[in-house]
Amino acid sequence: MNIEGGDMRVRMTKKMLIGAFLQLRREKPLRRITVSELCQCAGVGRGTFYAHYEDVYDLNEKLETQFLEEFSGALRGALEQQENVQSARRVCRTVFALLEENEQLCQLILSSDNAGGAERFVELGGELCTEYYQKLFGNVLPKKLRDFYRFVSSGCIACMKERLRSEERLPVEQFADEMGEFITRGVRCLL
Repeated sequence: MNIEGGDMRVRMTKKMLIGAFLQLRREKPLRRITVSELCQCAGVGRGTFYAHYEDVYDLNEKLETQFLEEFSGALRGALEQQENVQSARRVCRTVFALLEENEQLCQLILSSDNAGGAERFVELGGELCTEYYQKLFGNVLPKKLRDFYRFVSSGCIACMKERLRSEERLPVEQFADEMGEFITRGVRCLL
């Protein structure tokens, strides 16, 4: 994830705070993280934290928002390059590579105590995919397209969560290709 803001010191401070925050989020739910604990873990003062964020919820919100903006740009770009339904592979490769590149943040967004983040993630993807697929399949009812997206995204999220928990992983490209095949071929890919 790209850390924005000011000069090199500001970016380094934010990087330290974000790193400490993500480490603490792996250990405990958001509601149990204090600013003092976060600052101690990051090696910065409380005043420095408050110069950038209101509280840990603000930091969480800003991280999610920035990641969702990156996700939106990547997904939109992949969808615009898609020539037909069979090129779901490119979309999957783009999305899963971004998720893997931002693994800690992805785990935070998809965590069970962060339903709002996961919901925002799914809604954003749904808006973009439904908009695109409405152009590709103009005669299909929008509700059916939304249902298809909900079905596919739920499966992809479940598989991604399992992948993030796993010690041994296929290369992300192979994983993405498999998900793309499930999307385009469904049960026929098992035959």
